[in-house]
Amino acid sequence: MSISIIGGADGPTQIFVTSSLSSYTTIAAIAIVCIAAVATIVWKIRKGKNKN
Repeated sequence: MSISIIGGADGPTQIFVTSSLSSYTTIAAIAIVCIAAVATIVWKIRKGKNKN
């Protein structure tokens, strides 16, 4: 992993992170996070409906 920081006292600071992970690994990780987020939202909605 490579990290670069570009910035100065009078300008905004930017941090660039690069990695050698394949795009399939990144897409799979994003998909898992999205599925977990949707599942959590659905679970909370169903839990709220059961209280009434």
